[in-house]
Amino acid sequence: MAHRPAPAEYSKHPFEPYVTLVPDGPIAVTLAAQFDETRRVYEDVTEARAACRYAPEKWSLKQVLGHLTDVERVFHYRALATARGDGAKLPSYDPPGYTAAADFDRLSWRDLLTDLTVVRAATVQLFEHFTPDMLARSGVVGAGERHFTVLACGFIVAGHERHHLALIRDRYLTL
Repeated sequence: MAHRPAPAEYSKHPFEPYVTLVPDGPIAVTLAAQFDETRRVYEDVTEARAACRYAPEKWSLKQVLGHLTDVERVFHYRALATARGDGAKLPSYDPPGYTAAADFDRLSWRDLLTDLTVVRAATVQLFEHFTPDMLARSGVVGAGERHFTVLACGFIVAGHERHHLALIRDRYLTL
């Protein structure tokens, strides 16, 4: 099996920008290596910096980290359900709604970083155990019936993280 999903394996909008940010290669290896870089960036963030917003209407850095964890959990579940042959249409996901309901600002930066670290370890292990046939299985999400493969879920997680890490470096860590 190819090490990168074909464009037909995911919805162009909104996922193509994320998938294109991820290099070719086995996705479990990419997810593990990428997170080492991400963790190094986050480990130096102070509690005060984590509470910052680069503009009044934007999320705090804590909210961004919580959002990354939520997105990874959602795509982890989508990949798991689809790889296991669950034919049900999977529910949509409302990122702003989840973030608002979570109240990530009340949590410590360390707790949020630990949460993402644990979730990423589980995602890496899950993708390490998928066979090529499992990675090729496809599912459907939401009323818009967005189609995706299990492999695409991994690339979306990795690309979504890369997207936000660039924003974090550009807009939050330069404050």
